[in-house]
Amino acid sequence: MKPLKYILPSIIAVVVGIPVFVLFIPLVIITGPFVYFKRKRFENQYSDFLINNNGADFFCYNNRENSKEYIEKNIIPNLDAGIEIVYLNGQKVASNHSVEFISQALYRLKNYNQFPHLMKIRDGKLVDKSINNPFYNVLNSNKPKTELVDQINQFF
Repeated sequence: MKPLKYILPSIIAVVVGIPVFVLFIPLVIITGPFVYFKRKRFENQYSDFLINNNGADFFCYNNRENSKEYIEKNIIPNLDAGIEIVYLNGQKVASNHSVEFISQALYRLKNYNQFPHLMKIRDGKLVDKSINNPFYNVLNSNKPKTELVDQINQFF
């Protein structure tokens, strides 16, 4: 009797699974090209964004409780005026640029090691650097913030 207990669910899964699979194949075939071309169009727009914003610099930080206040009071006022601020409040991005493109840039970070993070656009490419470790050395070890600000300025 035990084998029937294990065989019956398998038979039901096959009987239900095959028709569901057959029904979804046309849906995938029909929607596939639309999804592909929508993604391709976004990729082209993102490339245009990178080209049009060549030379842009971004300082990115998030809403982490123990660092947000320090960054806003001690780091941001000491940054060059040309550096744009990107603030992540949870998963919401606040920026002067298109949120879609900044979100895509953040998603594609190559050297991500938590925030704060630096990004710059040069020659149509995004270059990034995490300053998480140096920042928390300054915050927790009471090192001078000038070293961190110099490191940020050297990156840009």
